[in-house]
Amino acid sequence: MAWTSKLPAAVDALVAAFTDWPGIGGSSVVVRDGPSDSQATVQEVVTVGWTGGENENGADAVLATEGLGDPSREQFTIRCVAAVLRGTSDIAKARQRAYELLSEAGSAIAADRRLGGSVMRAWISSHSLDPQLTPQGAQAVVTFEVSCDAYTGA
Repeated sequence: MAWTSKLPAAVDALVAAFTDWPGIGGSSVVVRDGPSDSQATVQEVVTVGWTGGENENGADAVLATEGLGDPSREQFTIRCVAAVLRGTSDIAKARQRAYELLSEAGSAIAADRRLGGSVMRAWISSHSLDPQLTPQGAQAVVTFEVSCDAYTGA
């Protein structure tokens, strides 16, 4: 069997988990797998594996050997975004909703820390807030990182 990284399977599992989670995919929130070519403006979006930053990777991985004959240990971070756009200048409501989406994402991960068996453990390891006032209204973007611990495929 060829060597394989578990990162792509983990990204797929996150997209599925967020899409299936009632507080995200079961609502008016758009879940995106990486960048989108859609020109439509969305009010609420959770994006997996892409932040929109020009010089930022969607994910990073580090490999380590786990002894003789054992598969390699893989630790990686998948960057995600929860973004909310309001038609008003109420930045507090945009920020509050963006953090509600982060909480829902955390709950979806906590419900299956193994991400469908693609990893040994997944968790939200960091987050940051970027509030802005745009011509379309208040926008709050919470970038968060999902860290994962896995073994690569043999």
